[in-house]
Amino acid sequence: MTARVRGNLPTEVTSFVGRRRELAEAGKLLRSARLLTLTGPGGVGKTRMARQIAAEVRRSFSDGVWLVELADLAT
Repeated sequence: MTARVRGNLPTEVTSFVGRRRELAEAGKLLRSARLLTLTGPGGVGKTRMARQIAAEVRRSFSDGVWLVELADLAT
């Protein structure tokens, strides 16, 4: 029986292409940290990358991986 993965990550409707090196580095960093911040100008794919990272590491976190959209709070 497979354990249910907890969290609220949305189902992606497109595939993630490229940035394998960055994904691997993020996964490595998350093995020793609880928080990872992605920075860069708007439109470069930070949100999509964050969601991909979360999807790839979620089985490593028994309490789940949760997406919190902070943009809605900035108004």
